[in-house]
Amino acid sequence: MVKLTQVDDETAAATQEPKDVFDHHESDSDSESDFEDDDIENETLYDRIVALKDIVPPEQRVQLSQIADKVKSYTASGISTSGSLLWALTSTGLLLGFPFFIALFSEMQLQEMEKGVAMQQSSQDLIASGADPLAAEGSKEQK
Repeated sequence: MVKLTQVDDETAAATQEPKDVFDHHESDSDSESDFEDDDIENETLYDRIVALKDIVPPEQRVQLSQIADKVKSYTASGISTSGSLLWALTSTGLLLGFPFFIALFSEMQLQEMEKGVAMQQSSQDLIASGADPLAAEGSKEQK
């Protein structure tokens, strides 16, 4: 069976060694070092943000959360709207701009062909006349 014995406070005080003044000072630094045991070097950003929860009052946390939700909502709707607008502008540009540039290019090609035909016609006229181009100019000046 278990035998119980009563211990007097005097006996407990006598068994404890008297503390030195320096030991008391060291125990203060030991209690301060308890806070340093958190090992700040290994603390992550997430741990620091979670620690901010204790600093910011609940009312302000609710307000900050609502503001963050509004900013997120406005940003998401802005990105969605700008994406839709960009798609509409691109589609319109392709549907209207592409045929316009093809028509413009074909018109420029037609003008170049007309210039080429005109140059060929003038060169054939000179060849058909059988005259020297310089002599033809001289005869024009004499007239």
